[in-house]
Amino acid sequence: MIIDYCLIFNSRLSTPDSRLPTVFAILGIPRPPGMTETNATILIPDISGFTEFMTGTELTHSAHAVHYLMEAMIEAVGDDYEVSEIEGDAILLIRKGSAPSKKEIQDTCIKIFNAFHFRRKWMQLHTICPCGACQAIINLTLKFIVHHGPLVEIKVGKFVKQAGPEMIVAHRLLKNSIGSNEYLLVTEKLLQSVNDGSEFDEMEWQTSSEEYSSIGKVNYEFALLNEARKKVPEPPTPEYDYRVDTSTFLEMDIPANFFDVYMILKDIPNRPSWVPGLLKVEQQVPEAFVGSIHNCIFEDYEAILSPIRMTVTEEGIVYAESLRIVVYNVALVYEYVLRKSNENTCLFGCRFFNGGNTNITNEINQKFLLQMQLMVQRLKEVAVSLSAIK
Repeated sequence: MIIDYCLIFNSRLSTPDSRLPTVFAILGIPRPPGMTETNATILIPDISGFTEFMTGTELTHSAHAVHYLMEAMIEAVGDDYEVSEIEGDAILLIRKGSAPSKKEIQDTCIKIFNAFHFRRKWMQLHTICPCGACQAIINLTLKFIVHHGPLVEIKVGKFVKQAGPEMIVAHRLLKNSIGSNEYLLVTEKLLQSVNDGSEFDEMEWQTSSEEYSSIGKVNYEFALLNEARKKVPEPPTPEYDYRVDTSTFLEMDIPANFFDVYMILKDIPNRPSWVPGLLKVEQQVPEAFVGSIHNCIFEDYEAILSPIRMTVTEEGIVYAESLRIVVYNVALVYEYVLRKSNENTCLFGCRFFNGGNTNITNEINQKFLLQMQLMVQRLKEVAVSLSAIK
């Protein structure tokens, strides 16, 4: 509490480089152990729309999505900045020493910006989840706040935290009057400490300021990132096509919402609870997406499962996945169709057909047909059970 009070109090002092020594001297208290001072650049990439994304959709899935997006941003920034904190919807990045040039700031931010949107587009193309969180990824945007000044570095055990009036300024600037969700904001204080050449004219900059209580007026320049977003590379489109035949669907009415039934189906790691003969599922990543690999271990064989595509509308879902079984030298494609009958009932259809170049013997065909019949029945039982709990 004393440290926080001192930091806010000192934000009004006219000699920022001596703020903390002056405050501790005024209060007559010793400097806390493990505390050092340093000049540093504060860079905050902030995901706009994150609050609505988290509170208005499925929390677990939105958390996974944001994790992957932040992972991409951290990889993009490399060793230029150190990650100080993950702040829910933002990353606090610190670069100790003198302030970077405007050109360096732009290059760093555009690199992070491209990584964010490339990963976001990739996730949109590869998702097999119809939930609000996974479908709302398209609405996420990114903005940047960049500031420079003296910071206090507090070390407690293995933990290091940066604090100080300049950190307060940077975070206050996340709330500003700019009428856009994607921009690069650089404070006047930072710009005054670097050589601002014409090399940065490729972006259209505007000047503005904000007035904050306990801080006062903060001047800054900002540039919108609308044009930069248009230049983000497109990820490769997944191969959705697969050969189909005239195999008929095994259909069954299930007294549960089609969305709920599909969420059970797409939860590949938990399929042993209802897929006959399936003992466990091994996979390198916890989530399933188009192209993800899942090693399914059955009682008498192993199979490599991989989602192929998913399309969703208000009336239903179509989902397909491949299943390669080495011991039988066959590759199958399973296609599932869930159609909404009403809010509490759906028509579930399932079929499999040859997805490879080798013939499927009648014996193998009968084996998997029987397995599919049992699978659909057990899926219905699980869906009805879960529906009764809701």
